[in-house]
Amino acid sequence: MDWLLAARMQANCLARPVDEAGPGGVADVVRRTGGLQAQSWRGAAYAVRARSTATTLADVSRAQEDDRSAVRGWFMRGTLQLVAVEDAGPLLGLLGAKLIKDTSRRFGELGLTPSIRAEAADRLEEHLLAHGPSTRAELADLLVKAGLISEPKGQAVYALIRYTGLLGRLCYGPGETWVAVQAWLGRPLVLEGDPEALARRYLTAYGPATARDFATWSGLPVPAARRAVDAVATTTFEVEGTELVAVGDVPGCQEVRMLGEFDAYLLGYQDRWQELPRSIFPGGGMLRPAVVEAGRAIGTWRHADLSVDAPADVSAELKDLARFAG
Repeated sequence: MDWLLAARMQANCLARPVDEAGPGGVADVVRRTGGLQAQSWRGAAYAVRARSTATTLADVSRAQEDDRSAVRGWFMRGTLQLVAVEDAGPLLGLLGAKLIKDTSRRFGELGLTPSIRAEAADRLEEHLLAHGPSTRAELADLLVKAGLISEPKGQAVYALIRYTGLLGRLCYGPGETWVAVQAWLGRPLVLEGDPEALARRYLTAYGPATARDFATWSGLPVPAARRAVDAVATTTFEVEGTELVAVGDVPGCQEVRMLGEFDAYLLGYQDRWQELPRSIFPGGGMLRPAVVEAGRAIGTWRHADLSVDAPADVSAELKDLARFAG
């Protein structure tokens, strides 16, 4: 379905509609897309570049670390995302409790009872409020000294940090450090969200799509996702017997774009129309940098030497990558 992929590419801002420089341009991209995958900071930065014409690599860090108009933490699907600061509270209000519940089995395997998790969240937040940005090693030492975990190098440390993040009490600060949300943003997050508002944001950035696509992207239960999508959709399409919906009509983007690893565009759906080559999706949870043309993934590229394995003219993209890197 060539028209469908081209329409989705444009909806996801890959026609590069954002022309503002600086942290404001970064925040605009993040706001328009509803959030960018950020378990790889480099991948998140290149996702911004692919959707804007004037931002730079330095601007992405400035938006998160200095301007603080974007927040890096655990949001959709419980994975690391870069989201607009005003979206952080509503997202956690909608998703946080379910994500914690979905992790309960793993908490049990790690011996992290509800009481241990609650005390750990208090201790971590108190430490970050008192000491500012802290590394994993520093937080692990705190948890060991408090008698909440037995050793500092296991998976329990990260699990407790993530748990506290899902409560809206900590997020990423400079580099690979964590900070108390209340101090970092100057106020606590208000954990209240509207599923219909999130569905509208999703369909604007990813439509045409299905309610199940929305559930896959967000982490909401399918029934709740379906109700929200049904409430906000304004346009309906039928593709090979499947009903897809949107909140508007987009003509489609036919351009070539070089995306970073784990790009949000390739992770926004649960359907069969985007078949990822094994060179991009080799398995094991890895999603490599991709070359996309008219919405379809056609090959890969490498950060190290900018070599490209795709049947497309990427000269304009290579030039822009140089501009972005500064």
